[in-house]
Amino acid sequence: MITQSSSHLRKEYLKQKRNRKLARYALFFLIFVFFLSLISYLAHRPSIRISKIELLGGVLITEPDVSVKSLEYLQGSYLWLFPKNNVLLYPRAKLENYLKETFKRILTIDISSKDFNILVIDITERKPVALWCDEVPTYAGEAGSEPTTANCYFMDSNGTIFTEAPQFSGDAYFKYYGLVATSTPIGSHYIASSTEFIAVSDFIETARSLSLQPIHLIAKDGGEFSLVLANGGQIYFDTKESLTLAGQNLEALLRTPALSATPPDKLPIDYIDLRYGNKLFYKLRTQ
Repeated sequence: MITQSSSHLRKEYLKQKRNRKLARYALFFLIFVFFLSLISYLAHRPSIRISKIELLGGVLITEPDVSVKSLEYLQGSYLWLFPKNNVLLYPRAKLENYLKETFKRILTIDISSKDFNILVIDITERKPVALWCDEVPTYAGEAGSEPTTANCYFMDSNGTIFTEAPQFSGDAYFKYYGLVATSTPIGSHYIASSTEFIAVSDFIETARSLSLQPIHLIAKDGGEFSLVLANGGQIYFDTKESLTLAGQNLEALLRTPALSATPPDKLPIDYIDLRYGNKLFYKLRTQ
């Protein structure tokens, strides 16, 4: 009898202990739900939700365009509880990346908050320094021709193609051809390595400083390039060797007695070949 009574009391004790534990769990859950609901309620307060965009640094990129895209991106909620446009919770880094992908002209971007419901977006736009065109011209000395129906796009100093360019007459911008898929050029890089692109650009500047008047660059296979001059001549080079050395070799060639008597911009150059290290080849057109 005593044994049965003790067993019954123990069962009652364990049952009460389990019920108390379940009650604590239920209480903790209710407290958690209460605070979660309270935080969600506060997060939805209009006073701390982003409703306006201010743009700094825009020239061709306008504030209305950036505002529409930004506010559109910030729609929705996290877990259906916390709004993405809450000034304390908005995805700053992802928004910056989204705007750079949407507006290819943006070079740098910094986003900060102001007055709890305003985002200030400070940008630097890419500056056009050259054109990339999708139809490669053919040249045969002075008989060469440039396509008049080519679609051209602006490039910045890093070789990034960022927007379509209007039609220009003459050679307002230096032109690059080849290397890029013509179907979707915007956002592409003329040369994947910005360091290599800068080296190519520096070589072009070297040719310009030597009064050779370069106007176009045409990419060939195997990392080879043809630099087209205003008089129709071409300079062949590649990126396998140092372009600094190629520039020095070009300068040395123009100082040789056979070429130095005529100003470089007047030389009837057919081609100069710099692809073989210190072995330089050239041909002049017959006058």
